[in-house]
Amino acid sequence: MDPRYNWPTQARQGYPNEQYAPSSQPNGYTPNGYDMPYGTQPPLMQPVFPSSQPGQAHPRVVIPPRPSQQSPPHSAPQQRFTHPQVLVPQRSANTMPQIQRPQVSQGQVPAQGTQRPVQRAISGSTIGHRGQPPAQTPSKPAQRPQTFQENTPKSQQRTFNTSIQNQNQHRAPLQPQGTPAHVRTPAGQSQSPSISQTSSQVRSHPQVVIKKPPSTQLQTPTRPQHAPARPLPADLMVLILSAADEYIAAARSLGSVASLTLKPADLDQYYKLMATAMGCMETVLKKYNQTPRDEAVLRLRYASLLIEETDNTQDIEETLAKGITLCNRSRLHDLKYAMLHLQARYQFKSNHRAALKLLDQPIKDTEAFKHIVWVYAFRFLKVSLALQVPGRPETTSALQQLHAISSHAERQGDRAIYATCYALEAMILLRSSAADRLEQAQRAIAQARSLQLELSAKQLGSISILIDFIDVACSIQQGQPSQEKLTALQSKVDQNVKPDNGTFSVLIERSSNAVLTFNTGGVFRKGEDGRDELVFAWLPQNDFGMLAYYLSGLVAVTKDKGTKYLQEGHTLTQNALRRSSPFPMSVPKSLAHRNWIKTLDWHIKYALGISACYHEDKSTAKLAVTMLRERTSELPFKGLEPYARALSYLSSMIDQSNGLIDSALTTYSGSEFNLPNADAGTNFGTDIAILAALNRMLIIRDPAHPQHYLSQVLFAQLQPLCVNHPNQYIDCAFRIIQAVTQEESIKGHKTQIHTTTNRAQRLGNAQFVSMCLNYMASKFFANQVGDQPVKCARAARNVSSQGPPLWRAVAWGVCIDTFQRNGLLEDARNCQIAFDAIREKLPPGLWGEVQDVDGDIDMVQ
Repeated sequence: MDPRYNWPTQARQGYPNEQYAPSSQPNGYTPNGYDMPYGTQPPLMQPVFPSSQPGQAHPRVVIPPRPSQQSPPHSAPQQRFTHPQVLVPQRSANTMPQIQRPQVSQGQVPAQGTQRPVQRAISGSTIGHRGQPPAQTPSKPAQRPQTFQENTPKSQQRTFNTSIQNQNQHRAPLQPQGTPAHVRTPAGQSQSPSISQTSSQVRSHPQVVIKKPPSTQLQTPTRPQHAPARPLPADLMVLILSAADEYIAAARSLGSVASLTLKPADLDQYYKLMATAMGCMETVLKKYNQTPRDEAVLRLRYASLLIEETDNTQDIEETLAKGITLCNRSRLHDLKYAMLHLQARYQFKSNHRAALKLLDQPIKDTEAFKHIVWVYAFRFLKVSLALQVPGRPETTSALQQLHAISSHAERQGDRAIYATCYALEAMILLRSSAADRLEQAQRAIAQARSLQLELSAKQLGSISILIDFIDVACSIQQGQPSQEKLTALQSKVDQNVKPDNGTFSVLIERSSNAVLTFNTGGVFRKGEDGRDELVFAWLPQNDFGMLAYYLSGLVAVTKDKGTKYLQEGHTLTQNALRRSSPFPMSVPKSLAHRNWIKTLDWHIKYALGISACYHEDKSTAKLAVTMLRERTSELPFKGLEPYARALSYLSSMIDQSNGLIDSALTTYSGSEFNLPNADAGTNFGTDIAILAALNRMLIIRDPAHPQHYLSQVLFAQLQPLCVNHPNQYIDCAFRIIQAVTQEESIKGHKTQIHTTTNRAQRLGNAQFVSMCLNYMASKFFANQVGDQPVKCARAARNVSSQGPPLWRAVAWGVCIDTFQRNGLLEDARNCQIAFDAIREKLPPGLWGEVQDVDGDIDMVQ
């Protein structure tokens, strides 16, 4: 209100009939400054009312007093403090408020647009009675310097209800006190008498502030004139997180289908659902205040989704860093270790060595604080990551970690963890290249089985069936397949106690602190009895049968039932590749699972090709090679040398069995089958190279062959690799090659071939026995007459009668010569008929029309 205009007296004095409220400040606070009077008026005594008037929480109806009963407002200077304070002194009926006359004269009010200096009245009475404000006259807020305005604190605005005047005189219209925020209320109803500072904003025009006497107001706060922005309700956060859970569940139910079809529409739908879920989580993290534990749990889950579904390196690292910092600040040890566990797994995707190094510090911390359960978790994780390093796995480091875990488990009495360490140690030894790896693996399996008898299947989870798988695989690599072990494995596979989604847990019998495993992101889980269980991920329920059929086929690969096992396993893998997964999973996990099934199917098909070559089933062998060659150009086989090397060996075997000797020799002589050094150890690549070199020796053993001069060099390379080889099949095959190629004395030669024949009989390999007997009959009894040559020829025929057609034809040919020389013409005639019948089944290159230079029967041609 500008004083230069003649406004009505009642309006200037703030009478209720023509009230003129001051303009509200944009921020909802009172103007910050001193009230400058336009005229000098004597101070009047304020009426005092009792302080025992009741206050109400809801809005009230205020009946203003009559103009005759209301004293005009007077202004009094107020001392400004840096921090606003509200002091409510005790009211007394005999005490009158002290009024301090303003020390600013009217001449100090500058003209409009200029800055007015303000003089502060410093007196003890003013400061002492600051909580009891005096009556004020309408004043104009003074301007302050810019720096003063910026640093001025803004006090919160409170409104007070006025008392109802029980007077029988004329009354003003009833006005409710609780008015909307956009309607301006009278100054006496909206301004607090205890807070009289004005806003720091600069006004271009002076305004008159008309207030009611503070004595007529009660200390009862009401709703502020301008309500602040309402925070988002907590229930909305719960709804957002529930929606995120539903989006994740819907996406994962679609994941297996999308990974099967790989249609753009299915993949887009999956990624939209997952992106929406992660957007909900990000919104909650940014806009809601949560407890430290709830926020850390959400950050852990959000980071795991980012790692699994995206490649946003910056977001992943930022989320993990904030989560770890929050856990350190709030001492959330379980969530901190879970985030470090997740961080190491994420780091392994880009840098294998750095991830293994990153686990050293958490292992030291957990061992120092005696958090044994997390010692198990971090060390088992390091074992798993060490075995996944491509090229040369860190087997030595993995074995060291297992030995450290077993030491802790032995001290703590965790028998299930102890048995798990030995089972994994046996598995690692099977993959190593040490000379005594199979013996050490057998000892580890024996230790695991000794503890297995003390534990239940529920306490061990799938570790018990893992021990059986490793035991059967170990017997296959030794060349001594055991039918008893295979039967035990098949009986456990038939039991429906396997995990549906591929995860199982191992019991930790003594958990020191339950808080350490409260929230772990799936690293631990609670058992039915409340004890902790360490979670492992292996094979789903349906995959156990596929793997069992594959191992059963390898055990009996030379028999018909072995072929049936392999065919059944191949049927299961093909059906699994045609249908989606029975349990929900994400697209990356579903693709990884399908790649595992493809790999198993590749090995089963390869074993079927080997079995077809043994049974002289050329069409099946060629079909297997064709299918495998098509798959080598696809993922996950593309660019991997072991699959290409194994396929080359199988194709060269087929060429050799079809009589394409030159083509097979060219493949065997390739660089991919070069023999390693003697101290290189044994592995799959070395074994394939040894087999290729042995077949090459059989081809060039003929002195008339152009490459016969390489036979001695090749033999010298094979000898250190094959003597005392862990696989007895390879050892026996090398002894046969040594017997038929090396020139020794007759006595030494007979002794060696006799020893080799006995070794082949112990192995139960009929083909090796047939080779030894046929060579013995053709080499030592070719020009002799007597019972011994006849017995040897008949023994070779009997052994070869159930073998492949090639060795049956060789046995019939040996019998024809031996029987004719000993006058058994009828037997010789029957052998000739059988030979002619089986000869038609052989390829032309193996008909045996060309004799060797030394007159022996060629073992290949």
